[in-house]
Amino acid sequence: MASDHRRFVIAPTLILHKISIYENIFIIENFVAMTIHNALVWEELMAQAKYRQFLAGTSFIALATLGSQVAYAQNAPAQESEEFSGFEEITITASRRAVTLQDTALSVTAINPEEFSVNGLTKLRDVIDFAPGVHYAGGGLPTGNTITMRGVSQAGRASTVGIYLDDVPLGSSNSFAAGPSLHFDALSGDVERVELIKGPQGTLYGSSSMGGVVRYITKDPSSNGFEGNVKADLSATKEGGFNTNFSGRISSPIIKDKLGISVAGYHEHFDGFIDRIAASPTGAAVDVDSFNRYGIYAKMTANPTENLSGNFLFVHTDVETSGANTVVIQGPPYEPVNGPYSTDEGENDLNDEFTLYAGTLIYDFGWGDFTSSTSYQDRVNSNAADLVATFGSLIELLSGGAPGSVTSAPFTGLIKTERFVQEIRLTSKENQSFEWSIGGIYSDEDSSNIQRLEGFPSGFLALDVDLGSGVEEFALFGNGTYYLNDNFDVTVGARLAWIDSAVSLIDGPGLIVANLPETSSSDTVDTYSFTARYRPNPDLSLYARVASGYRPENANLPLLDASGNNAAPAIIATDTLWSYEVGAKGALADSKVNYDMALWYIDWSNLQVVTFVNGASTGGNANSDVTAYGFEGSLSVQVSDGFQLISSLSYSHSTLDDDETAGFGALAGENMHLLPEWTASIRGTYDFPLTDKVDGFVNAGVRYVGSKDTGYEGGVGEDGTTITPLIANFPIEDYVTANVSFGIRIGSVTASIYARNIFDKYAFTGGSARPLVGFTRATANVLQPRTVGAVFKVDF
Repeated sequence: MASDHRRFVIAPTLILHKISIYENIFIIENFVAMTIHNALVWEELMAQAKYRQFLAGTSFIALATLGSQVAYAQNAPAQESEEFSGFEEITITASRRAVTLQDTALSVTAINPEEFSVNGLTKLRDVIDFAPGVHYAGGGLPTGNTITMRGVSQAGRASTVGIYLDDVPLGSSNSFAAGPSLHFDALSGDVERVELIKGPQGTLYGSSSMGGVVRYITKDPSSNGFEGNVKADLSATKEGGFNTNFSGRISSPIIKDKLGISVAGYHEHFDGFIDRIAASPTGAAVDVDSFNRYGIYAKMTANPTENLSGNFLFVHTDVETSGANTVVIQGPPYEPVNGPYSTDEGENDLNDEFTLYAGTLIYDFGWGDFTSSTSYQDRVNSNAADLVATFGSLIELLSGGAPGSVTSAPFTGLIKTERFVQEIRLTSKENQSFEWSIGGIYSDEDSSNIQRLEGFPSGFLALDVDLGSGVEEFALFGNGTYYLNDNFDVTVGARLAWIDSAVSLIDGPGLIVANLPETSSSDTVDTYSFTARYRPNPDLSLYARVASGYRPENANLPLLDASGNNAAPAIIATDTLWSYEVGAKGALADSKVNYDMALWYIDWSNLQVVTFVNGASTGGNANSDVTAYGFEGSLSVQVSDGFQLISSLSYSHSTLDDDETAGFGALAGENMHLLPEWTASIRGTYDFPLTDKVDGFVNAGVRYVGSKDTGYEGGVGEDGTTITPLIANFPIEDYVTANVSFGIRIGSVTASIYARNIFDKYAFTGGSARPLVGFTRATANVLQPRTVGAVFKVDF
């Protein structure tokens, strides 16, 4: 990076067992006190910049907390130490078969959204920090954020993490449809379970799943009669206002054992906490990052015959907001320019609508199952903003105007993506001898990206783009598992994909991008996986896995430099990676202790990246490979009847192998951006009886997110030349945040109060800095301040 006094100001890219009540209260207070104490210790150590040494022993915090509770249980009176059961066995479908979590030879974190909703944690970002090996970066809005897994940075415009709703791939694998930032958050929807599947899943889940997959499993309609629930979540955020989240669900069989239906919905208003300063292009305003969102889920299941079953799913969601969670940064030291919760950006009206129709048919042949999944999805994302702070100087350069002459730069954008997917597969029955699955998938997506940028008062038109793009893919896949004996098996998987992409562009002024008649590209990609699993006893599963993943080739968008020449490559080539992983999953003490750990190594080649010219951006490929390695682990302990502790720890080291000069500009050895090396968490849940008819509960959690770089430093390369980064770096410091909730259950009624970020920690959750014309502008996303609320739920 240049001088330490260089100003950085982020430009958006254009394009326990039963005891007395008194003893219960004592344990609750003791548990909460330990949780708060641990959080305070974490914060003090972080402030002293000792996090590296401390993190090496973060698991001891969980063990120390656990040890004190186990010691209490061991020293408790004999009549209070009755036997209690361990964790229930969890069945997941990450491998496209119903297998217990312990026996799945993949690193998977299974999340029940209901466990988090009583804490006011109702978004995907709220629960990801409790999952090892997964990271969420960005602001508080439901859009405009990124998910990464392990060391696979979101370096390009095509996603590195796949999103699935049941068997349906969501979003875009196109480089020009904002796929990474428009991922689908279904945590408030009619979802039974979320599976975070880590590591490349190219053979099972296809392209753009090279880091892993987020898979939502929807709830089936009731087969036992009419049922439902209603829930209200009311809260207030410091520095902000009053928030509401209402949801409900009804479900009923229409024909017993033959036909059932469920309908669920939610409506959320978040009041925001970022204020706009008077000097912004659209004047002063408060809580500009507020948003409204709602969603509707409807599902029908049918079993017309003994062998034939099917379901139909309809989903519609909508988000509206008039601002973003961003503050302007300058440094070093890097501090907000206008105050901790203030922005100079103008009003940004954003609307995001998503609609999905999906149907699945399953026929049981006796020896195997035939599955057909058909889906159509439509997403429309539009926004309008005044971007004079970001692009005013660029417009002055293009128009020949004097510095400061452009006082307003209205921008409008529209991204529309339609995608049709048809998948069929034939899967053998479980037989503990040789199990197999074969299938094919066809995907066809078309996107429009329309952008317009003007400069006032002159009315200078800088950009008027109509960008059309598409990706068509056909793939065949298969895998087979051979059981050498009852305890040892091997699985081999393969996928062959044929991919066609196209892009065309029309720009009226032709000053930033050039007109481009339709240009197409074709590619063939093969991916593989090899897994060996050994189960020395029913309570231990060991596995080794080698797998590959990819993002598909795309025709590229031309971008003009100052001389009017195209500075972008014609093709964004396929990037690929190979992952090598060993893991262990097991249970101890009659399933009262569960553990899951994995070591992994990744070799990533030809990574797709975003490149910049005069503040505008397009795609390309880096000329350096990336090496990443790390570990992740989780430990769950059933301390006593009703009392659970769940902790996690992960480490990820992801760096460039060589000097990078083709894309973003960086030196060999620099860290990939927006990837924290360390993350850790511990959460506890305690359910206890208050009376014969009233149960109480307390939940608490502490999360640690390590420091990360937002860009690259650059400097003198290996050949002696100076490398200037196109994504400049300002480091984001590590932080600790904690939440707690208390509640009661009376029959079918649940009520709780909660506090999120109870110490009101101020921290950045994401950010970026990159050169524009004559300066570098940096912005950061802010961690949501302390939020206190209450949840009231009735089941019927």
